[in-house]
Amino acid sequence: MKTVVGLGEVLWDIYPDSRTVGGAPANAALHAAQMGACGVIVSAVGFDRDGDELILQVQTMGGDVRYIQKNIMYGTGKVKINLDADGCPHFECSEDTAFDHLVWQSGLENLAATCDAVAVGTLAQRQKESRTTIQHFLNMATSALKVFDVNFRGWHEGIESIIRDTLKTIDVVKMNDEELNQIRRAFGQESLSQEAFLSWLLQEYQIQVAALTLGSEGCVLVDANECVRIAGEAVQAVDMTGCGDAFVSGMIIKLLSGASLKETGEFANRVGAFTATKKGAVPKYTVNDLASWS
Repeated sequence: MKTVVGLGEVLWDIYPDSRTVGGAPANAALHAAQMGACGVIVSAVGFDRDGDELILQVQTMGGDVRYIQKNIMYGTGKVKINLDADGCPHFECSEDTAFDHLVWQSGLENLAATCDAVAVGTLAQRQKESRTTIQHFLNMATSALKVFDVNFRGWHEGIESIIRDTLKTIDVVKMNDEELNQIRRAFGQESLSQEAFLSWLLQEYQIQVAALTLGSEGCVLVDANECVRIAGEAVQAVDMTGCGDAFVSGMIIKLLSGASLKETGEFANRVGAFTATKKGAVPKYTVNDLASWS
């Protein structure tokens, strides 16, 4: 069984009528657990009822919670989500939460050394304390496939610094078209096409794979040898929260198995599309459900 670590935020996604487990790295780990891996979450919650209930919910979804810290000084993270008519989420994230103060603890060194893959983003790196812990974990995870979903909320110099530093430590980067356009401008590479910019990232940061998600239009994956464009799957979207996290997890599962770039993109697309048809960032399913779904 492969071990996939979600490194960063775990929080409550708050809808007008319900709440579900959220946080991009945590979602990726939980999707991996649905697909037969051991999904481990490295994060922090508050020493509060919300934190207790969040840990319990993660456990019921098959996640390993041994590395979720409890912080007595800061509360459990929350994101308010409102869906538009097309199922597209609009987010309002709480500030200065427990996951912003993730600290290095006993056991993390062994986990970093033994895990098979790590999924990481930008949100939990917005504060120095968590950022230091996350970057240290990535540097220690020398044998793992390290996947960076840039997934930023707004743009400023701090975000650019996080992205540049994280790109130096990872193997796979994933972004959507809006994120690519912003990063391409910030990096002074506006003259490059999307595919050419992905290839530039590979060379500039010694990355193995760069992926661009395009929603209903599918995705583009680039490695040192080829560039593949995968058509999207037509679905009636219910909730697009977590589709990118599902895509990341699908990529991880396939890349760990040695699949081709084309097969990786097709499977990741399918997991993302399936997730869009369900409520919540991590619906319950199995690999067989994905195979038979149409």
